[in-house]
Amino acid sequence: MSLPIPILLYHRIDDAKYSTSTSPLLFRQHLQWLKERGWRSLSADEFGLMMVSGRSIPAKSFLITFDDGYESIRSVALDILREFDFKAIAFLSTAFLRNPGDQCVPLSNIAHPEHYLSWQQARELQLSGIVDCQSHSHWHNNFTDYSQEKLRHDLARSMDILASELKLPKSHFSHLAWPWGLSRPAWRDVATAIGFKYQYGVSRQAAKANGPLDQIPRTCFDASPFSQFQRQLWLQTSHLSSIWDLAYPFGRRLRQFSSRIIKAA
Repeated sequence: MSLPIPILLYHRIDDAKYSTSTSPLLFRQHLQWLKERGWRSLSADEFGLMMVSGRSIPAKSFLITFDDGYESIRSVALDILREFDFKAIAFLSTAFLRNPGDQCVPLSNIAHPEHYLSWQQARELQLSGIVDCQSHSHWHNNFTDYSQEKLRHDLARSMDILASELKLPKSHFSHLAWPWGLSRPAWRDVATAIGFKYQYGVSRQAAKANGPLDQIPRTCFDASPFSQFQRQLWLQTSHLSSIWDLAYPFGRRLRQFSSRIIKAA
């Protein structure tokens, strides 16, 4: 049986009290708990290799990811990751980054632009060897009303800008995190054709090496109390994880069905 690879999702590492904020103290507590129990974080390349090679996955392997491209990844999270010798992926929405020249949205069009990375900070993350920058689309939109061509343009633009700003070949950017974890088969086909081999959603389940590469689950731990963090990791990785993998999707569909019934009433 394929070993589970829990994928942790965060956004901001700060004390701002937003719904997407995780305090540095709590983030360090999460990582210290993993370190003390022998967990090892994977780089983007290591994770990709394990997903496609068929090689056995070392026990207690996990992945850390950040979405959107907040400035606190550079100013706060990087030092904490270095402290524990952990790696991470930063999925950047390229329209949000500051000082991007004329390729991205003007600074004045972004609410609180100071909250996001500058391109210089993104380059520092990439050069650190600790955080690998990958795509979170360009505009971070819900693509429901997009034509396939408009979607292709957004995703390709993100890849082009990342390659240009970070001075790396476009082939490096093979990981895509869908905004809000929302995707459809046709969208995933477009992304695959562009070159995004590994595509991530959001689901309270661990990844498996034999799972689909275009529907890799991640669990959001923004501001998760320590007890909730422990419980969720246990559900995803203990000897009962196979039961959780069956129960969680069923419970999720049941909640969605109940919500539709309530709205229709």
